[in-house]
Amino acid sequence: MNNAAIKNRIAWRVYLVWLFKRVIPLFFLELILLTVALWILGRLVFVREVFSNAFLASAQNPFVLAFYMFKAFLTTSLLKKIIILILLGFGVLIIRDVGRMLNSYITTLRITKR
Repeated sequence: MNNAAIKNRIAWRVYLVWLFKRVIPLFFLELILLTVALWILGRLVFVREVFSNAFLASAQNPFVLAFYMFKAFLTTSLLKKIIILILLGFGVLIIRDVGRMLNSYITTLRITKR
């Protein structure tokens, strides 16, 4: 084996170890918590009706959709606001983790092509 092949194997193994030990368990935990929070929100809110009303409102003017969602958020109960904020937080964390995985994958590809 030449130097480049050894370097490629080491880089991919480091990436896979990092992925399976650090990112994937956290990613699955976030998905489980997001699912639980969505289930709780689904039990508290008639999501179908909210989106039905939102689409009816947005048919006249697309900007009304943002105003409707914002107004619906402000007029809901404190528990529902907290759950929605938790859902948004988990969504951001999941997007961050996917970005980290893609960034590491691209970096590993660049390293192994040298």
